[in-house]
Amino acid sequence: MKDDLNLIREIERYLEGEMSEQERSAFDALRRKDPAVDAEVARHQLFLQQFSDYGRRQQLQDNLQRIHSAIDMDRLREAVAPAGTALPASGKVISFRRRVFTGVAAAACIAIVSSLGTIAWTQHYARHNTNAQYEDVRRVLNTIQRSQNAIINDINSKNRAPLNPGNYGGTGFAISAKGYLVTNYHVIKGADSLYVQNSKGEFFKAITVMEDNTSDLAVLKISDSTFKGQPLPYSIQPQKVKLGEEVFTLGYPRDEIVYGKGYISAQTGFNGDTVAYQVSIPVNPGNSGGPLINNKGEVVGIISGKQTTADGIAFAVKSANLKRLLEKIPRDKVSRKEWSGHNHLDNLERQDQISKLEDYVYMVKVYNSH
Repeated sequence: MKDDLNLIREIERYLEGEMSEQERSAFDALRRKDPAVDAEVARHQLFLQQFSDYGRRQQLQDNLQRIHSAIDMDRLREAVAPAGTALPASGKVISFRRRVFTGVAAAACIAIVSSLGTIAWTQHYARHNTNAQYEDVRRVLNTIQRSQNAIINDINSKNRAPLNPGNYGGTGFAISAKGYLVTNYHVIKGADSLYVQNSKGEFFKAITVMEDNTSDLAVLKISDSTFKGQPLPYSIQPQKVKLGEEVFTLGYPRDEIVYGKGYISAQTGFNGDTVAYQVSIPVNPGNSGGPLINNKGEVVGIISGKQTTADGIAFAVKSANLKRLLEKIPRDKVSRKEWSGHNHLDNLERQDQISKLEDYVYMVKVYNSH
């Protein structure tokens, strides 16, 4: 019991920003290590938000009660006519009431508008803050961000992309040997043209063939005739994964592929979104659309965003949503056997799994005029 109380105190210090940088780093490490602590932080954060909402509602009720008391006509008449003083004639009282009521009503209206305005502003601010807590992890590109490695890759590549690096960048991965890839919808939204780049630095023109805004997924097709695909070494696992299950991801927050390791920390995503998982894993702009893979080498999700108010909290669209999307594609385009067939990564060391996966994970570059 004492340990539970100490944990609650530490969580409150963490959420209130009272920890030192060293203490916060240690607590973040504890959250990543212990799913139970991470879940408790999420529950306590939700409780504090609900408590704050209750306080605002109670304040509004109190304000309305005071306004109601202020326009109580019996009390007003008694206040106007002192004890022992004859009240004016009925018509004059009515006239006086009207004049006073008009003033009180005006004040009451102002108070109500002010109260409602305060509540509306508070709710807007809360919504704004809530939205700000979730951030998609596509990458904003510009010419300054072009690294020396990227320029060398451009020079050596047989498939040249435009010299402009693009507007946005993300990650995609193969779902077929025929050049079909999946990424997030928010990565390619509004694209005038698309290019994908493999780990060897080769660029290929791509087109969008299917979009699903609800699950934030999009299917792309490499349209270059020079592209030569290979059978997938992994499969897509649409079944629910367990809380605490270890996972990893590959993506392009930089001009080279980056590995990240973590675990499933909640069965739902941001604000209880049932389409996604919450994952304790480091992600950065450019990771959007990257595969989330379990220890067997099966794809269990697609990285989509992160929480800005806490380090190491990311979200991934569940692979069951990808399965539903793929089943809409004609079988002659993407065979079910390609993405649901035998997995060749099971029982391999992590380094060997990554080595085989690298060729199937792409940087997605988006060009648009917006």
